[in-house]
Amino acid sequence: MSSGEDPNQAGSHPGGPEENPTQAMPDAAEIDRELKAAIGDTEQAVAPKPAETPAPRAAQPSVPSDLESEIEAALAGVDLDALADEPEPRAGEQIKLNAGRRTRTGLIVNIRDQEVFVEFGPKSQGFCPLKQFDTPPEIGGSAEFVVERLDSEGMLVLSVPGAVQKADWGSLEIGQTIEGRCIGLNKGGLEIEVAHQKGFMPAGQVDIRHIPDISVFLGEKLTCRVTQLDRKRGKLILSRRAIIEEERAAGREKILAELEPGQRRTAVVTSVQAYGAFADLGGIDGLIHVTEISHDRIRDPGDVLKAGDELEVQVLKVDTSGEQPKIALSRKAVVADPRVEAMNELAEGETVSGTVTKLVEFGAFIQIGPGVEGLAHISELSHQRIPSPDTVLREGEVVQVKILSMDQDRGRVSLSLKALQDRPAAPAGGKKQGGGRVEPARPEDPAMRKLRSKFSGDLKGGLG
Repeated sequence: MSSGEDPNQAGSHPGGPEENPTQAMPDAAEIDRELKAAIGDTEQAVAPKPAETPAPRAAQPSVPSDLESEIEAALAGVDLDALADEPEPRAGEQIKLNAGRRTRTGLIVNIRDQEVFVEFGPKSQGFCPLKQFDTPPEIGGSAEFVVERLDSEGMLVLSVPGAVQKADWGSLEIGQTIEGRCIGLNKGGLEIEVAHQKGFMPAGQVDIRHIPDISVFLGEKLTCRVTQLDRKRGKLILSRRAIIEEERAAGREKILAELEPGQRRTAVVTSVQAYGAFADLGGIDGLIHVTEISHDRIRDPGDVLKAGDELEVQVLKVDTSGEQPKIALSRKAVVADPRVEAMNELAEGETVSGTVTKLVEFGAFIQIGPGVEGLAHISELSHQRIPSPDTVLREGEVVQVKILSMDQDRGRVSLSLKALQDRPAAPAGGKKQGGGRVEPARPEDPAMRKLRSKFSGDLKGGLG
């Protein structure tokens, strides 16, 4: 140190920078606290702070009643406990439940860009294509949706239960309703293309009834249900029958509640039997008996109707007393009766031409107009007594007949052949015997001539 320097003003450590002594030397109390903290005596190391009086808690604002109502409406039908227990799915993954696809009820909050936006809770929103609805839903209303998956943005992808989905091989699952195109067939069923993959529809799953020729579906788009799926093996089994059965079941109860005798309905013939035809009313079948198919007499219903024919029918009877409802239908009740017009053109006493349609023991049925048949009784077939009608007529023969009487209300016409035939002349002096048989008179002899001459004059009464 040089003379003249003040040792109290500056100090230095050998080989180090100059430091302020007051900053370099820590307080003794602080050193004591650090030492005690290092050995774990924290309770004594930390000096107790003076007690502070807590500030008064602000009063909680009351929730407006209209807000409470809005919250309750938004959470209507949502099981909060179930939501808490459900694992959170990852974006893009398929959502499944053990018992099948998930169906949830949500609140419709908006419709924009052909999408229906739905809320299931404050943190669960999704969207469904508007085209899946028959009519646009009402904003603020609730509806049931099938949850398909989460998209890349975390929104739930929804669908209307039963709606046809766009086929995607990666998101296909059992129970899904999709649309596919029939690209081939074999003896077992149809080959269906779905999402560029080949699926199979057994012949028994094409329709609810047997279709003799399933090749009619080639090239057609078919709405079907996924019944079996194995992606690893590329196995996909489909059913169109399941869709048809669901549609019929949905309309069955409604139709039964509305059906009443006298109603007119449109029906589709589903099968033709020897005793009549079955017709689908849109969920339930009715029977058109052979006698109710046409006003004309028919022997084979297949001559008039075939499966697939669409026709108008009238409900005759509805019987729901048994396990299976029985519905009687009539086609001829809604078709104009050609007999009415034909009979208006006929008159009693008129001679007409007719065709023998049927021979029976008591006479012959003869068609004399469209749908008009008359009966010629066996006694009106000939002036002579005949054992049976086939001795003078044969079926298909065209004859001339006379109209004896007509009953338009009952549709009955009485005919006669013998009225147009000349009555055979009786032999001279002949007389009728029992049964109308004519016997020749007794030959004249001398005794008869004597009697004739005796009584040929005027007869006089009295005793003579």
